[in-house]
Amino acid sequence: MAHGRELFPADRGLQARMVAVCVFTPLLLIAWIVAIVVLVPLVIVAYLAPFLLLGIAAAVAASRSQPYPRSSARHEAPELHALVERVCAMTGLAKPRIVFSPSSQPNSWVVVRPGYPARLFITIGMLELLEAEELEAVVAHELAHIAHHDAAVMTIVAGPGVTMLAGSLLLVRKGLPWWLLSAAIATPVGVITRIATAALSRYRELAADASAVAITGKPLTLARALRKVSGTLQATPSRDLREIAVHDAFNLVAAGPQRHAWLRTHPDI
Repeated sequence: MAHGRELFPADRGLQARMVAVCVFTPLLLIAWIVAIVVLVPLVIVAYLAPFLLLGIAAAVAASRSQPYPRSSARHEAPELHALVERVCAMTGLAKPRIVFSPSSQPNSWVVVRPGYPARLFITIGMLELLEAEELEAVVAHELAHIAHHDAAVMTIVAGPGVTMLAGSLLLVRKGLPWWLLSAAIATPVGVITRIATAALSRYRELAADASAVAITGKPLTLARALRKVSGTLQATPSRDLREIAVHDAFNLVAAGPQRHAWLRTHPDI
């Protein structure tokens, strides 16, 4: 079996998509802002500006209102820590911080912010659903995102759009009188970001799957884990799905429906 960086050869297709997303996503957002300023009368723009600020504030508040999971200490989950350390030793990667998400929905993702250690998020539902061998395949998949650097690109590029879209959905559910104005501006930002990152998201999942198979040497184990997680999410009530689907671009398996090809964040299971 290969070791260290041999498990993560340069993927030119992935690199090209990351560059394209980093370049074109900001350009699309700038074009959207310019279009609003140019096409909409200045009086209306001035009237909408406070509502836009309120929408942004609501999005940030909604994000901060959620309890932020703390990093797990080794004594709290010694078996999981040992599993992650074993995979890191095989790949030559630094061990990420392990963070438990209290969600009962089985999923996992990584967040990489510049200047901060990588964080591996695993939901309680994931730990309860998968066997140790399957969980190892999932961890290998997530570590591949760190090795390929696509996790950092997705965090930086998709993060703000995801937050804005989540804030818009929150305003809609609350039925606030000014939700339409704020959502009219905030929602396209999230949609533009999602369209721009969808192609990268689908490709990076396949690249991470390939690396996970190279690390573990057990393709059927990874396939079994993905099918388990996907099957459990399909049985989740639609209301719960809507609350977690806004983070699809980061998740191991998409929680929301994948109806439109240009919005799909994951390849077919």
